[in-house]
Amino acid sequence: MPLLFLDRVRRADDYPWLAWKVRFFAAGAALALGGIMLQIDWIVMLATGILVAGFFLRFLPSGKGVTDHGRDEENSPTTNDH
Repeated sequence: MPLLFLDRVRRADDYPWLAWKVRFFAAGAALALGGIMLQIDWIVMLATGILVAGFFLRFLPSGKGVTDHGRDEENSPTTNDH
């Protein structure tokens, strides 16, 4: 799917797992960089696991974050313009 057609309806305030995804990313990135600098493989593998766990947060219930708050009233099928 081209970037032009991505869904831009998702709002951060409607996404309950956003804070946890950011925490997982920050922890995973810090551990990965530290493990690479220290050349310790198990730290890099742990960081990879944390990053993968953060990715799987998107599949938790109510993880879509898309609501109908942004619908226009005039485009609603319930309005009558007679």
